[in-house]
Amino acid sequence: MVSRAVLKYIEELLNPYSNYYSDGFLNSEGMTLLRIIAREVLRENPALKPRFAKARRRRDYEYVSQLLREITSYISQTSSEEGLHA
Repeated sequence: MVSRAVLKYIEELLNPYSNYYSDGFLNSEGMTLLRIIAREVLRENPALKPRFAKARRRRDYEYVSQLLREITSYISQTSSEEGLHA
């Protein structure tokens, strides 16, 4: 399960007008947040490593936001399933 801080970082990177983007591309602070998100998400889902690598190469909002939306969807599905099994 990812931490609340990582969920907050994801929320920040999903905002195209945040200070983490410059002209539609992640700046150095945004790349740092993406690295933190990747480290925690890849601990539970290592199959996403190529997707994070591509996001780091491209750095554009469209690709990064698509990846992060899929991750949040996966997290919400997993957490709701855990709630059902508890």
